[in-house]
Amino acid sequence: MALWIDVTDLYHWGLGHLTGIQRTSASVLSELMAVRSDVRLFAFDPSAQTLREVDVRSLPRVVRHHIGLVESTAPGDLQVSAVVGAARSYTLRDAIVRARVYWGPKLGFLKPTIRRLRAAFLRQKGRWKSRETVEAARDFKRSARRLLALIWRNSTGRQRTAKMMLSEVRPVELKTALFQPGDVCLALSATWGFSRYGDVIAANTHASGVKCVSMLYDLIPTLFPQWVLPGQSQMITLWVRQQIENAEVILTISEFQKKEISKYIETDRLPHRTIEVVHLGDNPKLMAAAGTSLPLPRYVPERRFVICVSTLDVRKNHGLLYRVWQRLIEELGADCPQLVLIGTPHLHVSDFLHQIRHDRSVNRVIVHLPDVADEELAWYYRNCAFTIYPSIYEGWGLPISESLSLGRYCIAANRTSLPEAGGDLVDYFDPFDFAGCYQLVRRAIADPDYVRTCEERIRANYVPHTWAMTAAHISGIVDRLSSADRQNVV
Repeated sequence: MALWIDVTDLYHWGLGHLTGIQRTSASVLSELMAVRSDVRLFAFDPSAQTLREVDVRSLPRVVRHHIGLVESTAPGDLQVSAVVGAARSYTLRDAIVRARVYWGPKLGFLKPTIRRLRAAFLRQKGRWKSRETVEAARDFKRSARRLLALIWRNSTGRQRTAKMMLSEVRPVELKTALFQPGDVCLALSATWGFSRYGDVIAANTHASGVKCVSMLYDLIPTLFPQWVLPGQSQMITLWVRQQIENAEVILTISEFQKKEISKYIETDRLPHRTIEVVHLGDNPKLMAAAGTSLPLPRYVPERRFVICVSTLDVRKNHGLLYRVWQRLIEELGADCPQLVLIGTPHLHVSDFLHQIRHDRSVNRVIVHLPDVADEELAWYYRNCAFTIYPSIYEGWGLPISESLSLGRYCIAANRTSLPEAGGDLVDYFDPFDFAGCYQLVRRAIADPDYVRTCEERIRANYVPHTWAMTAAHISGIVDRLSSADRQNVV
């Protein structure tokens, strides 16, 4: 028996840091590789529409660093790394060339405008020194990058997808299948962006009879299309349905999400599946950093401060905090603490960012920090007055468990899975109730003794959850599935 772990999105990862799902899959991968000798890795090859076994050393550097892979200096290993690096460089160059060939004729009319904008920027560059201007430029750069990626996906991606959908997935025979009878396939990845991924998985599992265990973190794009990009809801919903159809066991990250998935399966009359809740681990690097002597971060707040750690997204409900802090400034003036928003801007938040930058009543009190390393984040957790998390809908609520794992008092919304993450160690408010949120924040500011008492209770009662515990739970599910399969064969 082999445990095949899908590393498709890790293998194709292009950013210099890992986001939530990738952190989860890499953390579980690291722990499973440490305790199991039967782990093998595979990735979906979108160009050949097939599954290929991959070596852990072929994963991007940021992934290898996260899972703690020590780079070997053996000559053979260096040769492998060089070949992998050369292949990746060639793939990147090839993609850039294809993009230029495809888009050059179509976007040539923009060249005069781009040249004028560049000239104007160079003329003004020396005058633009303020922090707000630098942040605005960074936001523009990020937005432009996302826009170009979106244009690329929605043109060439759609054309490629249309061609692939017209063609049949090649049937897979047992002798050529990657999986073999008795194996188990574990998929924790975000693979909805890979066309025909689900069809290829289905072809391989049908050929070998392998059992699949798949993770569904949440159903947000399916249930709330207003929170995602046009077309993304349909794409991810198709992926969700295929994950359910291909899997023997579905993993999810909260009891709330288990109910949501069960209801979705029943409503859409999908095949019944066993659904198991897996508790995600706390951030070990953050906890390790918090226990050491920490240098000052790049931005040091000017006064007492509160932190909200979260991607800036419309469903995260940062607008509520903006209104609460407007009222706090009116009442407290110079005694109002700063609100530090720590997270990368995502979807539909341009208007919000414009408001907090240009509203003179709050733009020196509400601060947005988009790129914060774990060491800096640990400093903010250690030195903040308290944390707050106003999200409307979550699969779990990682910022709450992070706050508790570091012994910090947290005020959070009371919807969806968030009460599971915080238990009775958090004070809750309705995310649509301005007055309820304001009252809790006002009390925490005015009564530091109350906050200290809450934090003493957190430190006495919060039980840390490690990624080793998460991986052990998943490993047990895999073993039960494999054992049941062997008994059926006998």
